[in-house]
Amino acid sequence: MPLFDRILIVDWSGAGQPVTGKNSLWACLARREGDGHAIEWIENFSTRHAFMQRLDAVVGAAVIEGQRLLCGFDFAFGYPAGTAERLTGKANWRALWRKIGDEIEDAPDNRNNRFDLASRWNATHFAGEPRFWGRPHQHVYPALDPKRPAAPTSAPLCLRQSERFAKGAKAVWQLAYNGSVGSQTLLGIARLSRFLNESGHGEHVAVWPFETGFGTTFEKPVVFAEIYPSLFTLTSRDEVKDQAQVRTVAEAFARFDADGRLATLLDRPPMLSDEQVATSLAEEGWVLGIGHRELATELAA
Repeated sequence: MPLFDRILIVDWSGAGQPVTGKNSLWACLARREGDGHAIEWIENFSTRHAFMQRLDAVVGAAVIEGQRLLCGFDFAFGYPAGTAERLTGKANWRALWRKIGDEIEDAPDNRNNRFDLASRWNATHFAGEPRFWGRPHQHVYPALDPKRPAAPTSAPLCLRQSERFAKGAKAVWQLAYNGSVGSQTLLGIARLSRFLNESGHGEHVAVWPFETGFGTTFEKPVVFAEIYPSLFTLTSRDEVKDQAQVRTVAEAFARFDADGRLATLLDRPPMLSDEQVATSLAEEGWVLGIGHRELATELAA
């Protein structure tokens, strides 16, 4: 039996102003229809604020209608082990989400303080051994260098466990330039943290795998998970790449759910030790699908 009635896939954006088209925020909602699925909508949102209004509506509808909803977001849900304790005093993902949500400012028109915040955290929490790097060349921040700093010799390190298994994955510390995910991660976590706290839907949402463990028995109808669309070969070349990615991933996960493979992808990655699992569940999170042969087989087909 499929786990979800609807699957929402989100290609996030770290833009600093309203923008559409390439490198902007796209989302796709697929719904289950019998043994198959249908695309309910694909939409390009010019701001994170506009998307969050739609997310509120989609989650609200799922709760009211008694449906099960998987929401996949393509930004990191966690930071390398040691980050949360360094920033909050607690080795706990939720404490870090709250701190990011409290300190990131993200206006309705996408203006935000991510570079200022990263500079301040480098100076205060990572003094002498900065982690965050990358910035617009026309701006200068006191403790945020445009070049990658020397690899850290103590925790937190450059990469999370999951990123070591994902070809081409970038470190969450990189805030700018090609392929960077750091800006999206700060802004995405801030938005989801506030959504859980302020939307009125938080009690119906579970964040995978932090609150669910690696498993498929979900007490709450809505599940938020981290995804990595670059794992998938695009099914269309006629669209904006981000648009094609959300469609491709939504359709793939819908197929996986119909034939039982999605349950496998949500389960414990087989190569992780008990200690690594504990680190993922406490702080780092995991990318849905990484480390599972079922996904690799699909991509090779």
